[in-house]
Amino acid sequence: MKVVFANPPVIRDRDSRPENDFRIEHFVFKPWITRLPLGRHVCYALNQGLSIGNGIRYGLRAGSRWPFTLPVPLSYFPYPFFMGYAAAYLRAHGHAVNILDAVAEQEYDYDRFLAELARERADIVVVECSTPTIDIDVWFANRVAAFAKVALAGPHLNETTTREIQERNPAISFYLLGEYILSALQMAETGKPGVYASEIVMDLDAIPFPFRDYKSAAKYYDPSMPTPRPQLQVYGSKGCPFHCTFCSWPQSMYFGHVSLRSPEAIAREIREAVKQYGYRSIFFDDDTFNMGPERIARLCDHLKDTGLPWTMMGRLDLSPDWLFDKMVDSGCVGMRFGVETFNLDVLKNVRKGIERVDFRQTLEHLSRTHPHLMLHLTMMRDMPGQTDEDTRNDLRILRNMGYRPRSRKRSYQMSRCAPFPGTELHRQLQARVGAETLNNYKSYDGAMETVMKAMPK
Repeated sequence: MKVVFANPPVIRDRDSRPENDFRIEHFVFKPWITRLPLGRHVCYALNQGLSIGNGIRYGLRAGSRWPFTLPVPLSYFPYPFFMGYAAAYLRAHGHAVNILDAVAEQEYDYDRFLAELARERADIVVVECSTPTIDIDVWFANRVAAFAKVALAGPHLNETTTREIQERNPAISFYLLGEYILSALQMAETGKPGVYASEIVMDLDAIPFPFRDYKSAAKYYDPSMPTPRPQLQVYGSKGCPFHCTFCSWPQSMYFGHVSLRSPEAIAREIREAVKQYGYRSIFFDDDTFNMGPERIARLCDHLKDTGLPWTMMGRLDLSPDWLFDKMVDSGCVGMRFGVETFNLDVLKNVRKGIERVDFRQTLEHLSRTHPHLMLHLTMMRDMPGQTDEDTRNDLRILRNMGYRPRSRKRSYQMSRCAPFPGTELHRQLQARVGAETLNNYKSYDGAMETVMKAMPK
C-alpha cells in the first residue's frame, strides 16, 4: 500500500472558483522573484503602486494554525506536522509513503501539481484541508479521485462539516477527523470508505519522528524570527492546557489533550535530522513550547550541546525569568509570544488566561536583559468585544515599546480573528448569527477581514 500526503497549491483571484477550475486570469508573480534581495518589496511595490497582479492571493494551509493569503508569494512555509507524523507512522508499519507539498515548493499551478501526484501511483492520496481553502481542497480532491482513492483530513473537518462535503462529493472515499496519525494507518489497512474518528497519540515519544525523507524537507522556514537556513521545525510538545476560545488545533485536532516530549527524545531527533539534512537552526513550532520549567531547563542543557541557534513559540506567563535567561544562554535567539491584545476585558472574553498576570513586566525583562534577543508578538483584531479603538490602542502601546511590523529585533503581526469550526468561539457565534454567515468559509482568511467583522461588538 502506498499513501501520499498532499498539500496542494493555494492561489486564487476574484473570479476563480470550482466551476472554472480555479483558473487565474491575471498576472502571477514568479516565486523566484521573491527570493531575490528586496524581491518581495519589489512585488509589493508593483502590486500596490501599479496594480500588477492585483486581485490574486497566494496562501498556505498544512502546518498553519492560522491559514492566510497575501498579494505576493509567501516567504513563510510551516512544516506539516500532521502529515509528517502520519507518514512516519505508516512507514513504520510497512507502507510506502511520500509527501508532496506545493506550498513549500512555491508551486502555484494546480494542473502541474496534479500531474506530479498522478506520477506517484499512490493507492491513497490524503489531501489536508483548512477552512479558508476548503473550496479549493474539495475541488482538488475530486480531481485526484480520477486516479487514486482520496482522503480529506485536517482541522476543518468535524461531524458537521464532513456531512456538508459528503452529500455532494461521492468520489471522496475517506474522511480523517482531528489528529489523524493513528487513523491514517487504520484507513490504509482496512481500506473501508467512510469517516474515521480521531484517536489521539498521548505519548509522542512512543511513535517515530516525523517523516522528512522527501524533497521539501529543507524548505520550511519561519521568517518572523530569521535564523540560518535550512531551519529544522520540530515539536517539543503538542496541544495546550489553556482554553482560548478561538484557538483551533487544541480544540479541533487534539480535543484538549496535551503531550509533552522528553528532552532526551527531542535532542535525539534534532541530532539525527541535523546529521541527515544539515539543518543550521531550530524552530520549536509548539502550540505552547515552555510547559514545565524543569523539563524545559533539561532541554536547554541538550540544546546548548547542539550549538545551533533556536527559536520558539510560547506563553509569557509560564516561565520564571531565570528560565527565560537559561533559554537564551542555551542558544535561544528568538521568542514568539501570543499576546493578542493588551485589553484585559477582551482577553477575558476569549479566555486567554494571561490576563491574570502583568505579562508586560516579562517583556520588559527580556528586552532589558537580552537586547539582542528577537521578540515577536502575535496580535489579533476583531475579537469578541474588541473595538477598532482597542486595536489602535494596542498599536500605540506596541510602538511605544519599540515594536515594528518588520523589525528584526522587536516585531509583531496583526492577524484577524476567525471562529474556526470546532472551536468554542464558533459555537458561541452559532446562537448569534445565521449559518449563511458562518459558512462563508473564504471569509476565514487570517490576513483579510473575516466573518468576525460582521459581528456586533
